[in-house]
Amino acid sequence: MGRWVPRCCAATLPQLGLLLLCAAWLLPGLVGHAPWKGGDGDHFVQLWLLLQSDVAPQAVSATPPLYYWVATATAWLTSPVLALHDGARLASGLFVALALFFVARTARVLYGAEAGWAAALTLLGCVGLLVRGHELNAYTAQFAAAAIMLYGLASLPQGARSGWALGIGATLMLLAGGVAEAVLILALAGLLPLLLENYRSRTARRALLLGLGLALAASAAWLAYLATQGIPFVRVLNLQRWLGSNGLRPAYFLGILGWYAWPAWPLAAWGLYRSRRQWRTPGIVLPLGALVGLLGLYALAAHPGEEQGLVLLLPLALLGSAGLLTLRRGAASALLWFALMLFGFIGLVFWLYWSAHDLGSPARLAARLTRLGVSGVGELRPWALALGLVVTLAWIVFLARVSRSPLRPILVWTASMTFIWALLMALFQAPLDRRLSYVSVAEELAARVPPTACIQTVQVRSQQRLLLAYHSGRQLDAAATPGCDWLLVGTRRNEGEPDVPDSWTKQWEGARAGDRTDRFHLYARQRQ
Repeated sequence: MGRWVPRCCAATLPQLGLLLLCAAWLLPGLVGHAPWKGGDGDHFVQLWLLLQSDVAPQAVSATPPLYYWVATATAWLTSPVLALHDGARLASGLFVALALFFVARTARVLYGAEAGWAAALTLLGCVGLLVRGHELNAYTAQFAAAAIMLYGLASLPQGARSGWALGIGATLMLLAGGVAEAVLILALAGLLPLLLENYRSRTARRALLLGLGLALAASAAWLAYLATQGIPFVRVLNLQRWLGSNGLRPAYFLGILGWYAWPAWPLAAWGLYRSRRQWRTPGIVLPLGALVGLLGLYALAAHPGEEQGLVLLLPLALLGSAGLLTLRRGAASALLWFALMLFGFIGLVFWLYWSAHDLGSPARLAARLTRLGVSGVGELRPWALALGLVVTLAWIVFLARVSRSPLRPILVWTASMTFIWALLMALFQAPLDRRLSYVSVAEELAARVPPTACIQTVQVRSQQRLLLAYHSGRQLDAAATPGCDWLLVGTRRNEGEPDVPDSWTKQWEGARAGDRTDRFHLYARQRQ
């Protein structure tokens, strides 16, 4: 006889499991490593400059202030237990969590209660969000603000609360540097009554006017403050994204969506196909209008990049949730088995590389890792092994217990991708940290340069210089400084020995582990 489970508990247990899956996706990779080369380091440098200068963030950062306000707060709240960079990176996790919550709420409004988790899991399963959502990334603030605005837009016919959501979301978008996106979504709100009868009601009009009023009032107050402080609007409003044509690539985002938005876009395409004869509904017009408008807007971006495209995932996840719930059995099975084969194979590869790194077997692969500059090859790390085994067993248990439902294909995909990310962090976070951060170079500087001495730099990029200063605790100046007895020169691939006057004596030469592009040369001044 089967065990009886109270209805409330039966409903609660699956919800708890889904929340745990979201937490398992969010937490690995957010903490435990230094700022990595690239976007993670760029945004941390902006935050560190803000904290060092002790002035308003919009006066220091080329990126608007919302993300840095939140990152400063999370870093301060967690300072007793986390390093500055780890605490600040939690801001990205917070903004991604907000986006998940509001995209689920929007899906419930547009498609029904069962679509909430479908939208959240589809969004989490997008390949492009995986790395960008786990690094210091100021565009996650725009991501969350856009999700709030879309929720307000979807629920306009329901009353004044939706107007508050639309207005607050637009205000946050303004502070996050998404002025163009905010204007686009507000314009879409004004156009919806032309296509949808529900948006012609008095309730919808009053909610829309409330949202517009809040957005305009907040914008006026913010711009007035910036004007009184003499702060250029271009930097704070992030308008440089739309200025200049040297880097204009109109088809950039269309070109990357094939992998960036997988598997949301195939599910969205199926949802649109199924609704082709009944397209004049909020569930089609709203997300499709947002998607087309955003693609048109981003075609004008001066210097497009992956991290800027997070907002595109929101309408695709909404359309994808509708497609998922109507997916035919054959397509659902194909997505499920594709996830199992793909991520199962990647998992086996990760364990093979772990064996080469920690056990030295297979020997040829271990030798290759050594040639690539990976440190600690042949040294067993018990904690990495234990964490990797826990992650792998958890995935196997999940696959054995997941039950049949319309959510099953996307649930298996997202859980499997979460497993791969968590396994990567469990087995290789420390080696990746040594390879992708400037900690090893900073340790060499700290070992050779006295704490009170300064270092002048030549041909060292701004991000490198600031990260080396942060990790080493030494003062690194961008130009020649009187009284500086130390010199750090950067060279690029195929460049010879730097031309340094005879008054300098080389003390050290090296690079990040496995880095064949940038090399550093440390010199000390000879005293007569």
